[in-house]
Amino acid sequence: MTTTPGLLSPEYRKISTAIYLGIALVAFEGTAVAAALPQLAADLGRIDLLSWVITAFLFASGLVTIIAGPLVDAIGSRKVFVAAAAIFAVSGFAAGLVTNIFVLIALRLVQGGGSGALIAASIAAVNLAYPSNLTPRAFAANSTIWGIMGAAAPAIAAVVLNIASWRWIFFINLPLGMLCILTARSTFPEQQDGAETPSIDWIGAGLAAVVTLATIVAVDELGYRSLIMLSVVGIAGYLFILHARRTERPVLRLQHIAGHPYRSLGLTPTLMVTSAFATNIYITLYVSAGRGWSAGESAWAVLFLVIGWTTGANTSSLLQARFHEVDIMTLGLASGLIGSGTTAIFAWADSSVIGVFAGLFASGVGIGLATNAALILLRAATEPRLIGRAGAAHQFMRNQGFTIGSAAGAAILLLVVGRELGSVEPVQQLLAGEEVVAGPLIASSVRDGFTAVAVVAFVIMLLAVVPMRALRTLATTKSA
Repeated sequence: MTTTPGLLSPEYRKISTAIYLGIALVAFEGTAVAAALPQLAADLGRIDLLSWVITAFLFASGLVTIIAGPLVDAIGSRKVFVAAAAIFAVSGFAAGLVTNIFVLIALRLVQGGGSGALIAASIAAVNLAYPSNLTPRAFAANSTIWGIMGAAAPAIAAVVLNIASWRWIFFINLPLGMLCILTARSTFPEQQDGAETPSIDWIGAGLAAVVTLATIVAVDELGYRSLIMLSVVGIAGYLFILHARRTERPVLRLQHIAGHPYRSLGLTPTLMVTSAFATNIYITLYVSAGRGWSAGESAWAVLFLVIGWTTGANTSSLLQARFHEVDIMTLGLASGLIGSGTTAIFAWADSSVIGVFAGLFASGVGIGLATNAALILLRAATEPRLIGRAGAAHQFMRNQGFTIGSAAGAAILLLVVGRELGSVEPVQQLLAGEEVVAGPLIASSVRDGFTAVAVVAFVIMLLAVVPMRALRTLATTKSA
């Protein structure tokens, strides 16, 4: 009797281990560093720059993802993954040695670049190394690892911070990064037949950087500077399109973000992620300052979206044996709409916080269902020699969802708080982990701010119906 190989069967054990370690490292850093910000602020000062410790990482991760995509196709995912793991580990270790916030932000840029290349190489490796029947399970496993680390990282960080200092959150990168390299260097796929000559489109990368950074600033400010930054986004975006059309090998091919089916496969999950993270990033503040929960109780609030995402991704991998991926994405969007709507209704009604959590869980299930199915459709639509580019473009769009969602949530929340209190300083201090007594006025303003974020998040989730409908129309036309 022949048994079907699994992700940890002998032929796939090493590459699966390498991918899991890489995903775990990136997920841990993304969550654990946020937990360490209060200690970090007390040690290095400059509370006003704390957000850039996170933003710099996200910005560089998203940008380098699209730079790494063509390199994965040209030289193979193995070389890119090994180099990225080394950069991530060494820059992370160096970040633990700094005594200056500006140096830390610079190193977080480098580390974010390493994480972007790690993710790009991992996505390509999943598409190239596993047979088609294992690919959905492999992507679901990645989501599970991400979810586990998202749930465990705050607890791990708390233990580390209690027995050592914030610096050890960064020091741990070095040994784990070296382990990534050892397991990947003989197992990751090499370059594919017909691969392009290695090259980097620096002009395109620079324009993409301007678009990304200006978008973050525009969404974060929500003032007159937003209009200036949006103008910069428009000009840089237009120049990028002109450049991409005239360049033989642009950093980001327009086909992979604007052509069918890539546009719908990217936009649907991106809008869903933007919606969910706008609310989830501030759920801890909502239940602590707005609802009076203790710090220990509030820390668990972020897990509902993560657990839902993991549940949805694994359910998606099981459903793909019986249903078409487009139908699974549609089901995911329906769950996302129900979830974001539920969160907004319960927040607006100032009712049970359990309803808010249930909404976040349903949103997470929807994202897991949709993103896993979208990745399988992406593989089916792309030649193996271009899978690095296509996968990186897809991940770049989702990264923008994370970044813009977080920035938009902060901007809307602080806008409402500022109007009600006349100052956003108390809430900024709470976000920085400082001891602030959240009196009735602060609690009310936080609840109102979170409600506004939840309503806007539902509207963003609703916008995902447009690309999803286009994808269904395309699928129906092809099957006719």
